[in-house]
Amino acid sequence: MAMGKTNGALGLWDTETQEVHGGQTWRLCEEFVEDFSVTTSPLGPPDSAMKVVKEVLPEILHYPAADCGEALTALSKFVKFPKDQLLIGNGASEFIDLIMRAGPPGPFKPGPYVAAYMEYNRAASAADREILPFDSSEDAGITVIIHPNSPTGDCMSLEDIEKEIKKTKGMIVLDESFIANYGPNWHEVSGLRLIEKYPEQLAVICSWTKLWACPGLRLGSIAMGAAWYNRLKKLQTPWSCSVLAQAFCTAAANDTEYMERTWNDVHEWKIRQTELVKSLGWKIHPGCVDWVPYIFVDCSDKAVAEKASDVAQAAGCPVRLCASFGTPTYLRLGVRRPEKQDVLFQAWRKAFPSQ
Repeated sequence: MAMGKTNGALGLWDTETQEVHGGQTWRLCEEFVEDFSVTTSPLGPPDSAMKVVKEVLPEILHYPAADCGEALTALSKFVKFPKDQLLIGNGASEFIDLIMRAGPPGPFKPGPYVAAYMEYNRAASAADREILPFDSSEDAGITVIIHPNSPTGDCMSLEDIEKEIKKTKGMIVLDESFIANYGPNWHEVSGLRLIEKYPEQLAVICSWTKLWACPGLRLGSIAMGAAWYNRLKKLQTPWSCSVLAQAFCTAAANDTEYMERTWNDVHEWKIRQTELVKSLGWKIHPGCVDWVPYIFVDCSDKAVAEKASDVAQAAGCPVRLCASFGTPTYLRLGVRRPEKQDVLFQAWRKAFPSQ
C-alpha cells in the first residue's frame, strides 16, 4: 500500500481483514500535540457526559440495561426519530457490518464519490458481497451514501437522495455521522425524515463518536423502518452498548450548550484552518461544505502529500494521508483548536518555505 513513511505504519493493521483508518499513528509520535488524522470534535467530549461517566464507573460490575432505555430515549429526542425504530450499539461499525450481512442480497456500491469511507467496503467484502465501482450503472443490493461524505466533504441534497432511492430496487444506506454539524436546523437536511416515506429502502447509520469525540468509548446508531428494525434487532449482539456508553449518550444528547459551541466555535476554527491551508498554496476540494469538521486538501503532488504527512507526524500532529482512498495527492485534516493549528502549520511552513 503506497503511503508515507510514518503514516504507512502497516504494523498497526492486519491489512487482510482491517481497513486503514485515522486515529492510530498518534501513538508513534515522540511528542504528541494533536491528532489531525481524525474527524472527531475538536471540543473534546462534553464535560457533562464525562462527569456522568465518572459517576457511573462503579456500575461496570453490573450488566448494561438490555433495552438501553434512558440512552435510547435521550437519543430519540435529540434526533427527532421514534425510538422504536432506532438501535444503539458499539459504534457505527457494529451496524455497518450488520447491514452488510443482513441487508438485501446483491452487490454493494459506494458513492457517488471518487473517495469515500472505506469501512463499508471492508464489511461488504467480509459478507462476500461483490463490490461495484462508485460510477457503475449496475443496480446494487445495498448502495451507501456518506452524507456528508468523508473524506471529500461533498453533501448530497435530499432531493438527489430521493432520486437515488427511486432508481434502485435495493436499499440505500445513509451514513450521517457529521450531519448534526450542519447547524440548529440539521434535522431539515437529514435523511431521517425520508424513512417514513421509504421504510423498506432506507436506513440511516450514525457514528456519535465523531460529534461527541468519544471513539474510545464506541457509540453508534441505526434508524430504519419497522420491518428492518425488527430484523436487525434480532441479529444485534446482546449487551453491545456498555454501561458507560449509555450514560455518556444520555448526558451528551441533552447537552445543548455543547451543540451551540459545535455550530459556532468549531465553524470559526475551520475558517481559520482553511485560510492556513490556502497560505501554503494547496487547494481545498471545491465540493467540501463549510460546516463539516474536516478539510479535504489537494497538495497536487503525491510526493508533496507524503512529505507533508511525514512532517506533520514528526511535529506531533498526524494527518490523514488519503492514499488508501485512492487519492494519493490528498490529505484530510480534522479541524482543531487554533493553538494546535499553529503548531502544525509552523512545521509545514518550515518544510515548504517556497509555498
